[in-house]
Amino acid sequence: MKEANRNYTAVGAFVLSMLAALVMWFAILSGAAGSTDRYYIFWDNVMGLKPGTQILFEGYQIGLIESIERSVEADSGGKNYRVEIGVEKGWPIPESAMAETTAPSFLAALVVNIEAGDSETILEPGGVIRSREQADLLSAAGDAMSKISDVLEFVKPKIEEIANSVGSVLNDENAQQLRSMLQTMNSRVKDILSAENAERVKNILTNLNAVSEDVSDLTSGLQTTKAQIDDVIETIQGLIDSHSGDIGHSLVDLHASLETVSRHIDAIAINLEDTTRNANEFSEQIRKDPSVLLRGRNAVDDGAR
Repeated sequence: MKEANRNYTAVGAFVLSMLAALVMWFAILSGAAGSTDRYYIFWDNVMGLKPGTQILFEGYQIGLIESIERSVEADSGGKNYRVEIGVEKGWPIPESAMAETTAPSFLAALVVNIEAGDSETILEPGGVIRSREQADLLSAAGDAMSKISDVLEFVKPKIEEIANSVGSVLNDENAQQLRSMLQTMNSRVKDILSAENAERVKNILTNLNAVSEDVSDLTSGLQTTKAQIDDVIETIQGLIDSHSGDIGHSLVDLHASLETVSRHIDAIAINLEDTTRNANEFSEQIRKDPSVLLRGRNAVDDGAR
């Protein structure tokens, strides 16, 4: 009995440790675990930002965005949104630091990069990091297309002036060929700058921007999941190290119990075989003479004599 109680105690302790590990796992997945310092950044435009977006310091990852809320604080500088970030505890951030959103490449995930600046004074946790507004990809592309259009519009009359000047020097046949070539070039330039092509370019840039945001969401999710899995593995390893002795005793007791069952399994099998044989004989007698159930076997034997 004492051995059975000890087995039950060991198994119960193991189950409780696994439940504790499960609770810690859920705590880690919910973001309750980990030691970080909190800072705040204010922006007018938070397009592409969300909880889980990476925070970089001079290109090195130091944390994630914790939350984004509508700004109601007096120190927001008139900006609309407050972004709360969590960085590695004790990481020094100078007061001159400047935060801005950027993407390492065209299709890379959107991140928040903090430039250190030249100040030697360290910002206290809970402080506000200065920010620089992000540039709009579509607006930048539109400005570039507008500049190209202006250049081409400037070049087009120059081409026509050259054609007219060359026409007065060359003979009629060569001048006509050159004029035809320049007119062809002029028509192709107009085709390039047509409203239909401009709309196509706009659609392409819009689709690329949407793809970039999707890839950003996927990358941020994978980074967060990887960090959480690493924490879970580390926690389980700590539990195994701290309870390895109890688990070893439980396995020894389980082995002893299995050996006991193994020693008695033959006797149990023989008893089951005898019971099965008696049941078969009884059922056969019932089939031959159902009255045995009422009179018993001794009455049947007396009648036979």
